[in-house]
Amino acid sequence: GNGGWVDGTPFTTADECPNVANFTAYGANPTKATFDWDASNGVYDFVRIKLRVDSISNPSGSDWTLAGGFGVPYGTNTKNKNGLVPGETYRGQARTWCDPNGGAYNSLSWTPIVTWTQPTNRLEGGTAINNLDVYPNPSREIYNIAFTSEKVQDIRIRVLNIIGEEIMNEDLQRFIGEYTKKINLKDNAKGLYFLEINTSNNFINKKLILH
Repeated sequence: GNGGWVDGTPFTTADECPNVANFTAYGANPTKATFDWDASNGVYDFVRIKLRVDSISNPSGSDWTLAGGFGVPYGTNTKNKNGLVPGETYRGQARTWCDPNGGAYNSLSWTPIVTWTQPTNRLEGGTAINNLDVYPNPSREIYNIAFTSEKVQDIRIRVLNIIGEEIMNEDLQRFIGEYTKKINLKDNAKGLYFLEINTSNNFINKKLILH
């Protein structure tokens, strides 16, 4: 409504600035994190993402750093942050602004905290499977799996639940090059799953978190 005025100027209460939804973060490689979100709550002007090392006991403002600088404009729903420490656990939050200049017109609060741990293993060196990437992880249903096979080899890919039951498997015969696949776990119970990649001389196991 129109209620009230400020300094003689007509004053209207603006609608609440909607925050982003489904904000997630994961370690895309040992030094890079990727943040994803969506705009299902409504239109805003830009979103700011802040992150810090999770284990700091008495954090101050200076422990937080921004991903994306001043802000990521509406319409872009992903942002990378480089220069992170392999194996370190971080926490992140996002908040929207509905004024292009920043100021006080922002969402009521930051999103709930997400935490993630940067990967350490690079899977390099004689493995013949490189650049393994699983994202988003944690996920609500869809995981993208990508890796590169450096030589011609037979590869078996399996997803298991926590008690070892096979949810999915695929056998690649004499495969070389880039592999990408989307898997959908939406019909499975929330919790921990394992991605296994087997070659003749190598075994890779990665946790998948479904929530």
